[in-house]
Amino acid sequence: MSLPYSEFPVYIGQVGVGTTLISEMKGYIPATQASVNYNTNHSPKRKQGKTIVHDDQFVFNGALTADISVDCILHTGMLSGLKFLEDANQDNFVSIQLGSGFYGKCYATDVSVDVSPFAPVTLKANFVSLEPAVGGTISGRVFRPNPPIPLLPSAPHLDSDAVAYGHTCSVVCGDANILNKTQSQISFKRNYSRTPVYGIGSINASEMLLDGVEEEISINSTGLQNLIDFSGDVLKNNLIVNLCGIGGTTVMSETADLINFPHGSRLLAESFSTQGGETLATSATIKQVKL
Repeated sequence: MSLPYSEFPVYIGQVGVGTTLISEMKGYIPATQASVNYNTNHSPKRKQGKTIVHDDQFVFNGALTADISVDCILHTGMLSGLKFLEDANQDNFVSIQLGSGFYGKCYATDVSVDVSPFAPVTLKANFVSLEPAVGGTISGRVFRPNPPIPLLPSAPHLDSDAVAYGHTCSVVCGDANILNKTQSQISFKRNYSRTPVYGIGSINASEMLLDGVEEEISINSTGLQNLIDFSGDVLKNNLIVNLCGIGGTTVMSETADLINFPHGSRLLAESFSTQGGETLATSATIKQVKL
């Protein structure tokens, strides 16, 4: 029997809280894709003077790794599970529920956001789980809030007006010295560098230490203010992308500071191209080191 996507909801719990306290009401994420990759840390068991035993061919040198990927749209009222994006929480973990499977101590490894006109803003987050679901089967789950709420439908209600689209967002950059006024596409990415902590007597890591955080944003537009030299160019004003629903008046509070490049960030890559029948197309990539 196949498992339909409608029975495989995605929930992300509170920052620093275990799997037993994931709220189906607050933690629901309007996901469009979710995947998990399990990998063992193994190597062939080859010994001098011995042949390979059929039922004992490998030695396991480390913990099981479980990499989780979640894609979602941004919907007002369904962003509580994205609290891990805030700077104050970047060194902490969350718990994730996929269908009926629980994954504990999930640390974000990278996050990306794509903004295009007349398309929903999409966010992709990748995690590594130190306490993955093991030993059971893959099974679904129907949305059932606890405690029950009278007259609540079987799944959260999605409102298209509450979704962030590319044409409802805004770019604030003052008199930025590097960008043209017309932006056609924005791609943002944040990378976390982490080190697992292993203790005596345990196979799995107990936590992951945050070593560094780097961000970059690539903006496609119709022109560039000036071309960079060997050291790039310094951003002279703050560059902020406001993610809003239809109307463009209310910035989604959970992602208010997600795409924020202060003055001093650097433009480190540029490109431009042109072809017959079209206008000049340019791309600028700005980077910053946050930690």
